[in-house]
Amino acid sequence: MTGRGWSCAALSVALVLGGAAGASALGASPPAGTPDMAGMVVQSADLAAGAVAGQQGYVKPPRQFSAEYVAGFTKASTSDGVSFYSVADLVAIAPSAATVSTFVGLETQLFRSKLGHKLLDTVIIQAAGRHVHLKAKNIAYQTVGSVGVGQSSFLETIGVSARHVSVHEDVILFQQGTVYGFLTLTAEPGETIPQSDATSLADAMDSHITSVLAASGPTGATGTS
Repeated sequence: MTGRGWSCAALSVALVLGGAAGASALGASPPAGTPDMAGMVVQSADLAAGAVAGQQGYVKPPRQFSAEYVAGFTKASTSDGVSFYSVADLVAIAPSAATVSTFVGLETQLFRSKLGHKLLDTVIIQAAGRHVHLKAKNIAYQTVGSVGVGQSSFLETIGVSARHVSVHEDVILFQQGTVYGFLTLTAEPGETIPQSDATSLADAMDSHITSVLAASGPTGATGTS
């Protein structure tokens, strides 16, 4: 599992509860021939007016991938009025679709497993901080499964209740050709995320990825296919 996606899912919840902070080491340069990955992520036009953009840029990609781009919004809302503490996403491009397919399969297995949940519990509890007094029993997971985004997709919800505060987060990962997409939506405390919000934003990412690949031609880091 990519540490960035893993921490993205866990830290977003912890930020709401305990004020933890985390940041990616931005500034990596994509290899020559890499499509414009800034155009593949969630755009401000995909959200209601007033979304506040966070840091974004290229980072060191996972092994076997050519480039990775992370982005997000620190405050956002959707047209149905749901308010989000954060909308965070990343895209990673590989030289072949087979690489992405294998990666998504492994990520999906871990996200839906008891071991994966225990690992997430540990990260969320540590990131939230001791003052929150968070326990594993306060964290619940619900596997939704495929949501019809790209060639394959997976959605899981994370619910955390602590200090009389409840936080709802949706995590979606999917494949579009040679690109891996990862999206986390963390609602403001007390808000519940409709599944339609998660799937519509993931669909928007999927559409952006398709458009960029169609316009640029390159499918990996070494040139056109």
